[in-house]
Amino acid sequence: MSTMTSSAHIYVCYHKPIPVTVSDACFLPIQVGAARSSAKLGLIRDDTGENISLKNGTFCELTALYWAWKNDHDARWIGLMHYRRFLDFSGETHEIDVHGCANYDKLDYATIEKLGLTTSHVESLLNSKAGLLAVLPQKWSVRNAGNRTLRAHYVKAAHHHEADLDVLREVIDELYPADVEHFDAVMAAHDGYFTNIFVLRRDLFDEYCEWLFSILFEVERRLDLTNYSVAAQRVFGYMSERLFNIFAHKRLADPAKYVELERVFVRDERVIYHAPERPPAHAVSVVTASDGNFVPHLATFMTSVQASLDPQRELDLVVLDGGIPADQRSMLERQFRLNGRGRLTFVSCSHMFGDIPLHAHFSAATFYRLSLGELLANHDRVVYVDADTVVLGDLSTLFDMELDGNAVAAVPDIIMRSFAATGVPALKEAGGARAGNYLRDWLGMGDRGHEYFQAGLIVMDLEALRKMNLREVAYADLTSKRYWFLDQDVLNKHLVGHVKFLDLSWNVVNMSMDVVSGLHVNLAEKVREAFASPRMIHYAGFEAKPWNNAAAPLAYFYWYFLRRTFWYEAVIERRPVAAKTVDASMNRSRAYRLARKVWRRMPNRLQRTLFWARDMML
Repeated sequence: MSTMTSSAHIYVCYHKPIPVTVSDACFLPIQVGAARSSAKLGLIRDDTGENISLKNGTFCELTALYWAWKNDHDARWIGLMHYRRFLDFSGETHEIDVHGCANYDKLDYATIEKLGLTTSHVESLLNSKAGLLAVLPQKWSVRNAGNRTLRAHYVKAAHHHEADLDVLREVIDELYPADVEHFDAVMAAHDGYFTNIFVLRRDLFDEYCEWLFSILFEVERRLDLTNYSVAAQRVFGYMSERLFNIFAHKRLADPAKYVELERVFVRDERVIYHAPERPPAHAVSVVTASDGNFVPHLATFMTSVQASLDPQRELDLVVLDGGIPADQRSMLERQFRLNGRGRLTFVSCSHMFGDIPLHAHFSAATFYRLSLGELLANHDRVVYVDADTVVLGDLSTLFDMELDGNAVAAVPDIIMRSFAATGVPALKEAGGARAGNYLRDWLGMGDRGHEYFQAGLIVMDLEALRKMNLREVAYADLTSKRYWFLDQDVLNKHLVGHVKFLDLSWNVVNMSMDVVSGLHVNLAEKVREAFASPRMIHYAGFEAKPWNNAAAPLAYFYWYFLRRTFWYEAVIERRPVAAKTVDASMNRSRAYRLARKVWRRMPNRLQRTLFWARDMML
């Protein structure tokens, strides 16, 4: 962050956290639509002071522009840019694409300097030309998109309605009749300024905002957006690009009053995590991990947790998100609200741990729990539970328990105990030693191999794990050495001696009855007792999962809770959970699609007759 002050404030719009934020005395990051979002990005928010933050769904980045107009009274210049769209203040020339932009794969600090996105570059440009009023993007011709005029470009674009332009012209004619000629000239032109990025001198900026918002607020009063799609409802953002050109046509006709710079588009929009807020004192914080393929089973797990939790407590559920599609997240959120109270938070993790090799049925999501200390910086304690589980006990009892100075609490792994007793060999890539020797030597647990725990449920003291630097230590291990059970092995390796052990009923692996013959008689009896009265069932292993093997032990608990989700039919019918249409999820023939088209064009009376004839024959 620069210690310089700046006469120019260029507001850079963000609606989600990204790897690098453009920020110094001149470039001011602002969270747009903050009033409609639960995310707290640690930036200026457009819902403070006098604002229209709630209109972000229809006014888009203009909520930041309005905020700057009403609340920033110090700057001599004010500008607007976006986290992926900037002007290149360095003055360099680039290869320009068909959209009129120079493309960069990512925006790192070296690129920020290269593009002149700094106070010094901006101030130098603003002081370079006497009488300067504006810094604008280079004009772009809509002929590049196959259109002859700006009006045609608007009308033919997806999610735009031609009638809206007619309303806009009517309003301009009523409020600013002298500007109709500028409207018509701009609509008939083939080039213009796009993407709402610019810098204006303060007096011109105030004039523009007064003109722009008086027009748009009146158009807003006249348009009925009830049956507009979400994208089409952004109409006032779309209109503003054209309105800026009308204003520029009127006030910036003299080239001596402005400079044009190349537009830059940043391809990379990776989302990084932003730590969720500290949970309420009475909340029970539970964490799990899932990707898009696991959504039905995540939903089943969620339902079981909510059904089993003390009704006097609030659930703070965090999902480490490995790539869950937006529509599936929305359905999970709806299900969560239907089943109880609390908060559900998705923390994006899909960019993490992609360089660690996998084997068997494991996915990268298994590694996300290693970073919980950092991902949940505002949490002191969580109960981590794998999503391939069904919870039958009240997790608040684990969340509230004393850890007696230990970093974690977990259940002994009786399957590894059996492997060690019977001499099952580890994977060849992990040394291939028999299980007992693998624990002793490969993991370095020495004579404490019997303390190996099952990582499907872990009560975690996050502050203790942060002090141990567990994430960095575990990551270094996983990238330099192969392990049999991946992060579970590494957790055991580095947490040995820091584990409080829980009753076996809190992590009943449903295949555990297959290994009781290899256990000491007393432990085998305890396994049978836990199996008969489980507080958490873990469907660990490919054949152990009911959706892969309907005859899997204790599958009926899974089916019970799955029926209480939106995904029961998808699992039963083995349908993709994110199918876009019926035909997209079923391999329909051309003959079927033709017959369906004919059927849909039949009169309703004929359809009813055919149904009646069919029923008579059955």
